[in-house]
Amino acid sequence: MLIVGERLNTSRAAVNEAVERRDTGFVAREARAQVEAGAGLVEVNAGSRRDSEAEDLSWLMRTVQQAVPGVRLCLDSPRPQTLLAVLGLAEKPPLLNSITAESARFQAMAPLLGQRECDVVALAADERGIPKSTPQTLEIARRLVGELEALGVKRERIYVDPVIRAASAEQDAAVTALQSIGRIRQELPGVHVICGLSNISYGLPWRQLVNRTFLALAVQAGLEAAILDPLDAGLAGTLLAAELLLGRDPWCQAYTRAFRGGRLGR
Repeated sequence: MLIVGERLNTSRAAVNEAVERRDTGFVAREARAQVEAGAGLVEVNAGSRRDSEAEDLSWLMRTVQQAVPGVRLCLDSPRPQTLLAVLGLAEKPPLLNSITAESARFQAMAPLLGQRECDVVALAADERGIPKSTPQTLEIARRLVGELEALGVKRERIYVDPVIRAASAEQDAAVTALQSIGRIRQELPGVHVICGLSNISYGLPWRQLVNRTFLALAVQAGLEAAILDPLDAGLAGTLLAAELLLGRDPWCQAYTRAFRGGRLGR
């Protein structure tokens, strides 16, 4: 499972304050902690700082890359022009979050994909909004993958996000998401499936329990990558246990290493 560490987002008050103060120590500690906890990529997002987003995102990228050299970045912004401005600062091929099937968003993001080698998160959403059924999710995903391939993006660089809806708002949200994950893996061989995990628990009490349970189910359904908080030891423990039980952890080595390192939670 590829983990994208989500903590360096200025929507978090502590991160926003650190960016405002240019607190390299805080950002470096956050980046290192996420990588040590198992993150394969570190996401950087300054989207809440609209007036200075490009400058702030550039600073975050430089600071994180200095703190964890060699670790790839996930670049997240609601504004394609911001991503275009900072793309060249990525030392390793980044993961761009995200492109959708909405015509305006797709056309705005397309030039970035020709700038340099990168992976891309393809959100299964279009002008109709977030799909509420598996067939609609698959229809959008097929269209997105086809259009990205037409731009020269290889399938192995595409991470389809079925866009998880909150279970508190849609009774069948989790079932639809799990079915969509499996169908995408089945019908679009070669592409990866990713999700923003915490969406499933929005509006519910004890969100951590819902997130952990959904993660275990999603791994079994075929989820290959997730944007999440790797410092949630309970979540990390659930992931390691799920992969062990599914036969993906030879001789239980990853699980036992995490136990010895105190990374499984209580």
